[in-house]
Amino acid sequence: MKKIKVFLGGYINSTNSQNLSCKALANYIDKDKFSVLTLEAYNGNLKREKNESVISFYCFYPAKISSYLGFLWGIWNCDVAFLPRGNHYKWIRFLLKLFKKRSFKTIENVLDETVLPSVAAVYGSIEDIKEGYAMCDRLYSLSRYMKDYNYTKFGIKSEEAILNLATDTSDFINKNKNVSELKNIIFIGNDMIRKGISDYLKVAENFPDLNFHIVGSGLNQFDVNNYVSSHNLKNIIYHGIIGHKELKGLLKEVDLHILPSRSEGFPKVIVETAAAGIPSIVYPDYGAEEWITTWKDGVIVNTTDDIELALGKLKETPNLLKDLSRNAMEFSRKYDIKSVISDYENIIQELVL
Repeated sequence: MKKIKVFLGGYINSTNSQNLSCKALANYIDKDKFSVLTLEAYNGNLKREKNESVISFYCFYPAKISSYLGFLWGIWNCDVAFLPRGNHYKWIRFLLKLFKKRSFKTIENVLDETVLPSVAAVYGSIEDIKEGYAMCDRLYSLSRYMKDYNYTKFGIKSEEAILNLATDTSDFINKNKNVSELKNIIFIGNDMIRKGISDYLKVAENFPDLNFHIVGSGLNQFDVNNYVSSHNLKNIIYHGIIGHKELKGLLKEVDLHILPSRSEGFPKVIVETAAAGIPSIVYPDYGAEEWITTWKDGVIVNTTDDIELALGKLKETPNLLKDLSRNAMEFSRKYDIKSVISDYENIIQELVL
């Protein structure tokens, strides 16, 4: 049987959400049925992998030239293209029409007022955004809330079926996780202001007996060290930006993840920490009730006061934290690449029929 040639339009050696989804698909897709074409960036922060079953186009410096060539190469040579990124959408749309190639795409954001400017920075105007998301044969949302919100607000229509994010949790799985009591809490994120770092630090001030870890960058908009120093916070441990290996080691010591963001799509970090046996406390604003069941595999709250009440409850009842940890691991399996890869394979096969 002739293999279907799939172009995964992301840079699999770079830790952006869409890129990591392409990396997961490249690693787990059935190589007996599919041939994989993808991209790598000259400045990617991940080590280039030697994989004979995956052919990649190395986007050399300057990227403004090579990235256009990479998408030309990928779309020309493929049968079906998966195009999660928004960059160069007009060029990609032109190539899809020119070569008459089938394609699908995911929309990974709830396009609220907070995230809309960053999406517009990639696509352009609202009309450009709508055109960019409509350029493929199929568009999939990552959650029902996302699908309904973006259609109601902007008329962006996606498929009825929800396509879960392709997340490889293998680097984070910790089958030996054994939580005895709440000691260490973590915040992970590079866009700290949007992700609610101020709420996290406010909570940390009121729990001096707990350790609050921070991983990520303030993107020159927020200085963690300056805040910690000026507020004399002794229970904050700032790790900065660290690699997957270092993060995996750190998560072995962590008991709880807090993501106090009001604006998200489907946060990959919730699945990754859950795989390590670490449940999350989140806000409901972007439809978290769709995948988290409060006090079963995570906790959904509305305010910082609610976060503090939840921490108090978890401190007083360590068995509850242990149950959340166990159930979080089970939750992560539902969204792991091994559970969702067949959905992507089916879409690809349907598109070539």
